[in-house]
Amino acid sequence: MKALHVVASINREVGGPAVTVSRLAATLAQLGVETTIATLDYARHGPQLPSVGVRLESIAATALTRGLRGWSPRFARKVAALAEAGADVVHNHGLWMFPNYYARQAARARRVPLVVSPRGMLDEWSLRRSRIRKAIAWQLLERENLASAQLFHATSAVEAKAIRTARITQPIAVIPNGVDIPDAAQFPGRERLQKKHAELTGREWLLFMARLHPKKGLAELVSAWRGLAMRFPDWQLVVAGPDLDGHGAEMRAFAAASGLSERITFAGMLSGAEKACALANAGVLVLPTHSENFGIVVAEALAHGTPAITTHAAPWQELREARCGWWVEDREEALKEALSEAMSLSPDERRAMGARGRMLVAARYSWDRIGQEMLAAYNWVCGNGPRPDFVRQ
Repeated sequence: MKALHVVASINREVGGPAVTVSRLAATLAQLGVETTIATLDYARHGPQLPSVGVRLESIAATALTRGLRGWSPRFARKVAALAEAGADVVHNHGLWMFPNYYARQAARARRVPLVVSPRGMLDEWSLRRSRIRKAIAWQLLERENLASAQLFHATSAVEAKAIRTARITQPIAVIPNGVDIPDAAQFPGRERLQKKHAELTGREWLLFMARLHPKKGLAELVSAWRGLAMRFPDWQLVVAGPDLDGHGAEMRAFAAASGLSERITFAGMLSGAEKACALANAGVLVLPTHSENFGIVVAEALAHGTPAITTHAAPWQELREARCGWWVEDREEALKEALSEAMSLSPDERRAMGARGRMLVAARYSWDRIGQEMLAAYNWVCGNGPRPDFVRQ
């Protein structure tokens, strides 16, 4: 089996898809799939994430490419050549950009199945953003891109429903993203971040970790924190993530105007040991998102033994079912209530919740299991195996 993955970017600061696509490709390679990632390199958004055992074919994004949603004739030729060299399946990740069109062209020319992972880009909230531009893209490219797919990949039942709402009738493989389960004995100590941010010393950490984007609900979180900070003087809100479009600067100004500058630590983009330090030592993770097809940071927090809070806009009802977090309505008041409850628990109670979270993700979200399911989906769509139970027709 030879699989060609086409994705606009795997640069570190673009968020979840960079992590999950890279990790999925590496897992498939470990299972014996000859795997290639074709992508554009947006160097200003950090280094490209590595995928062990995966061939990486990357074209630098020029100023024109950046301004025209990934338009690059050179990249189009590269994708076509990679497919023609023997791909059995072309797997496109994301929508609304030219690389998605190049994936469809390559699969059609090679006459192999096209698998499409929308990566949350068909959710109602996402569709409302840049509505006019997306309407134009739909008429010019995207409608035919989606019509050409033999199989869709959704990371949750919620995303599968969004795909059907878009009047897409092809089969859907519901396969979640995976997560690595780190060794608890290797978790970094608090000192790694406390040395950089002295205000974290002696306080519990309320951790937000995501792109600083309106979709992620940071404004609502800061507003809720404004009403809680005085009640919980032993807690510090830590905001970690890249600011790609200026929303982070807006939130800093909002925090200052709210008198919260000393109670919010804007830690910037965290990776490697610093990211592990934040996830493992936080008292609770909070992702008050307005739209999420999966929410990989929730799984990462649970894998590090940290309970999580997120909204019904993310498919994490398991937080409530497994008693490892809070799954609340996408309203500021509901968020505020959950935050208050979480911060009122004792450290032992939160650790018990985190332990249940680690058991949950180990059982259901290991990358080995995810890779096996994706390979089964590939074999089925290529006519080499039975239809898996997780494929909805």
